[in-house]
Amino acid sequence: MKYVGVDGCRDGWIAVEYEETAFHGAGHYDDIEAIWDAHDDAKLILIDVPIGLRETDNTPRPCDAAARRVLESPRSSSVFPTPVRAVLEAESYEEARRIQENKTGGSLGAQTWGISNKIRELDEFMLSNQSEVKGTIRESHPEVCFWALNDRQSTRYSKTGVPVAAFWERVEILERVDGGILGDIRSAGKELKSKAKNDDLVDAFVLAITGSPLTHSVKSLPRNPSENDDGDPKGLPMEMIYAESSK
Repeated sequence: MKYVGVDGCRDGWIAVEYEETAFHGAGHYDDIEAIWDAHDDAKLILIDVPIGLRETDNTPRPCDAAARRVLESPRSSSVFPTPVRAVLEAESYEEARRIQENKTGGSLGAQTWGISNKIRELDEFMLSNQSEVKGTIRESHPEVCFWALNDRQSTRYSKTGVPVAAFWERVEILERVDGGILGDIRSAGKELKSKAKNDDLVDAFVLAITGSPLTHSVKSLPRNPSENDDGDPKGLPMEMIYAESSK
């Protein structure tokens, strides 16, 4: 059975594949459709991009609020606010900010705008293929996954502030779950023809491991995603998947 972790990078997407409990390979893909074509037989595909959006207000999604609570400051800042769906059609940051303000009365951060093209691509794909991908492509977040695999302790080092320390801290967490992972990361990185960074690759690895049998059954933040929330009016789930190590 295949388990895939997907993270966005500057020139597309990185996907890491596990076959049961063993690393099977990593690849660079231009778009989400190409990932699905290659991995539509996967048991689970976890992706670090918001799935399920608001359309008329900026109330934090329940999964984002829950993720920020468990990560706590400062790591909670890694969970970016999500835009309303109409923002995804904007052609500039200025236009996107106007749309967000008109729809919600709230602002739109530059970090959110920076990933809006990835959100749009995934949103369009999910809406066009809901029946095929439902339950297979699910949203996750690398920092929530590291938190769960690290005995529910957030990572100490910032990937932007102290990137070297942050890289090795996260590799050490992964090694507790998969003892041979350092060699797998090394070989995957050497073979990738991509502008992806080490962070992108490690994040894809933690997502793949989270979905695999190396962990206990996956759980969702929040526990009951649709409880007391109207959710996405187009029916996409608002959830964030994580799992704890089975070792």
